[in-house]
Amino acid sequence: MLKKIFIVGILFALVTPFYNARAQEGAQGLTISPPISEIDLTPGKVYDGIIKVNNPTKEVVEVYPIARNFSASGETGVPTIESPGEDATYGLASWISFSQSKIALTPEQDIEFKYRITVPTDAEPGGHYGSVLFASQPPKPDEKATQVALASMIGSLILAKVPGNIIEKADVKEFTTNRWLYFKPPVNFTLRITNSGNIHFKPQGEIVISNWGKKKGTLDINSKKGNILPNTTRKFENLTYSQSKWAFGKFTAKLSSTYGENNQPLTDQITFWIIPWWLIVIKVIILATIIWLIIRKIKKNRRKKKSSQKSEPPQRKRVILQ
Repeated sequence: MLKKIFIVGILFALVTPFYNARAQEGAQGLTISPPISEIDLTPGKVYDGIIKVNNPTKEVVEVYPIARNFSASGETGVPTIESPGEDATYGLASWISFSQSKIALTPEQDIEFKYRITVPTDAEPGGHYGSVLFASQPPKPDEKATQVALASMIGSLILAKVPGNIIEKADVKEFTTNRWLYFKPPVNFTLRITNSGNIHFKPQGEIVISNWGKKKGTLDINSKKGNILPNTTRKFENLTYSQSKWAFGKFTAKLSSTYGENNQPLTDQITFWIIPWWLIVIKVIILATIIWLIIRKIKKNRRKKKSSQKSEPPQRKRVILQ
């Protein structure tokens, strides 16, 4: 069983999964930029990258660079750092090297830390995912990844693409509401998209909400620009429709989105109903009133008929003699 680690005490480059592009802070107060890099690599070539590291404190800070692969944890997109030697189908860490094994930053110093990616000539086409971490303690050759995780770290994620047989394939695994009938907004949507290709992508698009054919609102499905890694499913949350307080009737929610470099379509459609409770109460009262009036009318007609029968004089029978 693969032993994947959630970095303990890490202020990772993407605390908000795969989309926050601001500088990150951690590892004794250091900040880094960029927290995420999306790059193109060429088999047999070398890529030189730079990470800007800043020490805003009044003390000297020493950190140790480490390269690790990462994957997505569950369906939230939270990055998980993998132990050395784990399945490296989409790995990048073994290609990363440093010219420095230790960095010492003086108070308020800024540096440009350089790393190199040496791409094998037979590199597998598709996505490769690694991270450059800065740990407050040096790693030991015989140290387990879980022990490394105990050190405070800060890191930058690298999402790389190797050309060749690139497969972009996505499917809507789930597009639902939590129920089909609502008494009032909000309406919460669940959207889960599966990436069964070999490269990451950012789905983009919206959910268009209509009421009896009239457009009532839209929801951005991926406002934070989150990536979906290969062979994973991503759940997009906070998709809530709550714009109309007087909503009533049948609603249609249409997923209209695209993914990949060629903007391939990704669509689906569901329906739900919003019937306000006060309207149901009014209808029940009206229906009950109509039924009561009908019953009352029937009873009144019966009493009237019986009364008319009692007031009529008995008819005399005429006898004819022959």
